[in-house]
Amino acid sequence: MTSYPRETVELIPVTVTVNGAPVTTGVQLCVTPDGARPTVWEAPYELDGRIGYMLDGTLQGDKAYRVWAKVTDTPEIPVIDCGSFYLS
Repeated sequence: MTSYPRETVELIPVTVTVNGAPVTTGVQLCVTPDGARPTVWEAPYELDGRIGYMLDGTLQGDKAYRVWAKVTDTPEIPVIDCGSFYLS
């Protein structure tokens, strides 16, 4: 698990694939404390052609978090567990 100091302002890139192909449109992200289910979805941050979550000091430190992605497609809407990180 990757660890970041809570003062870090950095893009945590998220690679989302559907049927083996990377997607960047129709994607929403949710960051939850590790073990919680996703509820509030937001558009990903975009930087240099990549999408991800901008770690910006709004989360509490000394805690593990999980990143989720939801892809709006027709007729499916897959929700993908993208992994976790630790904020110290």
